[in-house]
Amino acid sequence: MSGRAVTWDQILRWRIERQFLDAGERAKDAVAVARRLSGVHAQLAASALTALDLRVAGGATAESVDAELWDRKRLVKTWAARGTLHLLPAADLPTWVAAMSTRTRETTGAWLRYHGVSAEQMADIIAAMPDVLGGEPLTREELADAIIKATPHKDLREPLTQGFGAVLKPLAFRGLLCSGPPRGRNVTFVAPRPWLDGWDEVETDEAIDTLTLAYLGTYGPSTADEFSRWFDLKPALVKKSFARLADRLVELEGGALPAELAGEVARKRPASVHLLPAFDPYTVGSLRQLDRVMSGEHKAKVSRPQGWISPALVVDGRIEGVWEGDTVTPFAPLGRSVRSALAKGFPEISVAD
Repeated sequence: MSGRAVTWDQILRWRIERQFLDAGERAKDAVAVARRLSGVHAQLAASALTALDLRVAGGATAESVDAELWDRKRLVKTWAARGTLHLLPAADLPTWVAAMSTRTRETTGAWLRYHGVSAEQMADIIAAMPDVLGGEPLTREELADAIIKATPHKDLREPLTQGFGAVLKPLAFRGLLCSGPPRGRNVTFVAPRPWLDGWDEVETDEAIDTLTLAYLGTYGPSTADEFSRWFDLKPALVKKSFARLADRLVELEGGALPAELAGEVARKRPASVHLLPAFDPYTVGSLRQLDRVMSGEHKAKVSRPQGWISPALVVDGRIEGVWEGDTVTPFAPLGRSVRSALAKGFPEISVAD
């Protein structure tokens, strides 16, 4: 099935509803948000909390999210899509690991040289992890000590304790490591299998197909190339997934959408105005389609240097400006209805002329 006649205005309003940003379509809890959004970007903890608070019925607090992570263990924090920190449903982690473990970048000479480790060292780190990390949280320094003790390499401390955790990411992709509860101001790590008390292995093709459908059901319509870049998955694997799923997809302008959702796109939806935080999943998921999601040539104001994604003013699903502090800077003069909605919903916010 292909070629359904829908407009991008309809698609963007549908995405707002699918991403739990419509006032009448909030999620029951943070786990439901993380599942629908294919993870909540968590590089910036405050932004992740705001993204959840906007989408959960009754709101979300730091305490409620921590309870899901460390007490109920229904959420897990780990390096996931694009190698960035995300909050994922713990029950879905085996699916993510089955897909992420296909990544092989850490075996290449360029990656290894950049991060100061050899192929032998990286292989030994991976081999040692099941013996050195379990369900008991270890700080970064404690984990480095344990790995150094378990391998013949005594010069690994610097790469293992580097702040962005690059050398630890391949371990997360294989399901050998995820974040544990903070110890004071120190981050900790645990092994997901003993930490979560349950792990059902998932076959790789099944995992990729599951994640493909989830992505298209929230950020679609989209293409195999766009999903490959969004997830950081080998293009060939994604193209094979799209081919396997062909009977379950419908082609619209801009790419594929799950056929079961296609009939919802054209439904009439109310106008909406949102102020989304930095790195909000709605914006991050639109980066490859900013020419369709934004008004005018203002991409550099949203997707900025060093990977910074600005807080965004979103009107009916379209990014119409950025904001910081108590000031919104629109890309073009705002209509009266939008100004009225901002004044009513965000009385502390002013609009730069």
